[in-house]
Amino acid sequence: MTDQALLSKARKTRFDDLPNFSGHPSEDVERFSKSIKNITKATDESNNHEILEMVRGKLTQSAGLWFDDNEHNFRTWFDFEIQFRNRYFSTTMTHTKFDKLKQRIQLPDEPVTSYIDDVINLCREIDPHMSDSIIIQHLMSSLNPDFRKEISRRESCMNTLSEFFEYAKIEQDLYDSFEKSRHLILETKHSNFTYKHTTIPSLTAIIKTTKTTLSNYESE
Repeated sequence: MTDQALLSKARKTRFDDLPNFSGHPSEDVERFSKSIKNITKATDESNNHEILEMVRGKLTQSAGLWFDDNEHNFRTWFDFEIQFRNRYFSTTMTHTKFDKLKQRIQLPDEPVTSYIDDVINLCREIDPHMSDSIIIQHLMSSLNPDFRKEISRRESCMNTLSEFFEYAKIEQDLYDSFEKSRHLILETKHSNFTYKHTTIPSLTAIIKTTKTTLSNYESE
């Protein structure tokens, strides 16, 4: 079996495992939307009708009826996604995610890659078409201050998320290397101090031992 055939089989398995979407409020519309887009590899400009047919295969009950009634408006994936979001995404959920985005900061021991992935995911959930420049602004606003200082020097060179990720990863690697070196130096100093402390007797101990020896000698 060729690599392409294996890939197609894997995508079909993911498609089969994806639960149907009926439009009921209890269903996870965000998960369905992201999953179907990833499986079909759809882009905003995709106008392949087969992709929309795949989506229709997972829509049931009122969601299926909604698709059938509006299919003539779906010339591209972008058209479908915008109308699907307007129809089924909760405005309250969007506000909640935006509040979460504003409160999201990079934690002291959190890898920059984890922080970037989470912020990008939140931005895409709020607006799938949010530009890279806007997402970079959100990333910079709550980045670790040490990283932000260094990355801001290259800000004029960062026009895409991949460029931002590249520079942020460099700073993370440098920071990790510095921290490892610093800890190694501290451990070495501590080991040397412990060794000297345990192997070299104190002056008080030497004097005490000498006095004891002299006292024993005189008593003899």
